[in-house]
Amino acid sequence: MRRYYVLDALRCLLALCVAVGHAGVFPLFGVVGQHDVVLDMLARGWRTTVYGPAAVIAFFVISGFCIHFPFARRTKASPVIRFYARRYIRILVPVTCTVVLFKIALPSTVIFGSGSILWHSTLWSIVCEELYYAVYPLLNRASKKVGWSYIVIASLVPAIFVCWYYFPAVDWQDIGVVPTALTLFPVWLSGCYMAENLPALLRTYSPRGIWLWRAAAWVTMWAALVLHSHTIFHQTVTGIAVGIVYYFWLRAEISFYLHRKPWRVLVWAGQWSYSLYLIHPLAIAIGVQTLGLSPQSRLSWLVLMSFTLLSSYVFYLLIERPSHKLAKRIPMVDRAPLAPAPEVA
Repeated sequence: MRRYYVLDALRCLLALCVAVGHAGVFPLFGVVGQHDVVLDMLARGWRTTVYGPAAVIAFFVISGFCIHFPFARRTKASPVIRFYARRYIRILVPVTCTVVLFKIALPSTVIFGSGSILWHSTLWSIVCEELYYAVYPLLNRASKKVGWSYIVIASLVPAIFVCWYYFPAVDWQDIGVVPTALTLFPVWLSGCYMAENLPALLRTYSPRGIWLWRAAAWVTMWAALVLHSHTIFHQTVTGIAVGIVYYFWLRAEISFYLHRKPWRVLVWAGQWSYSLYLIHPLAIAIGVQTLGLSPQSRLSWLVLMSFTLLSSYVFYLLIERPSHKLAKRIPMVDRAPLAPAPEVA
């Protein structure tokens, strides 16, 4: 089964966007609110270059792709028990350790009930994905009869309704777990659709063409931030639109790197990007509250991000990688025949 290493590289970049979004963008032009009017304007514009919530939307597309890819175009449905066992070992063991570390380092952390860290932190996206994993085996079986395109279209109905019903809710935490999961379900399913139909979806992209898509992805991120910060169209509304753009962007990246190799450093870092996603809020909190690091200082920002990356890599070595290896011991795919694949365009 082919591995698309570009997705590892993109995971690294997306996780960095989330981490930088929480730590603050590198203070290239100084702090916001300084006396120099020109530098203050530059600083205000510079801090809008990264928006973590939009990067999380791209994670949903990649997640749907990676979950369905092993079963794409197979005539036999996924093994339910083994699928659950592998997913929950792979995902929940690092999450459990993350929550324990938060509770040890920050005793005021709430685990259950109102204000739970499972929802009021970056773990909110993991909660949504666990719901998607729970229904995936059923959807995989349904897709054999109706196709993924109809499933994606059907999921848009409750998603749009939730957007309308809760408008103008600001954050995902404002509308709750199930409404959030319903809103972003089409985004996750688009990744499943891409995995199922990938050969027919691949295109030829020149370097200029792929950079145009990357520019579109960044402009989409920037626009989502501006809309969220300065209008009533917050991330609870723009999430689906961002997901649509990122679907085509990620498809372009996969196509472009079909016969190319991404930068090795990004691929390597992408292997522990999940640890970075989980641990960076705790590392940033420890760096600021305990080590006295300030994201508003250039040198301090570099030390803070270095500490965050190092902490994430150690977490990967001690927690994530062992749990991943344990999960991989559970076979996911039987040697079932593949259905005929469409020709590459």
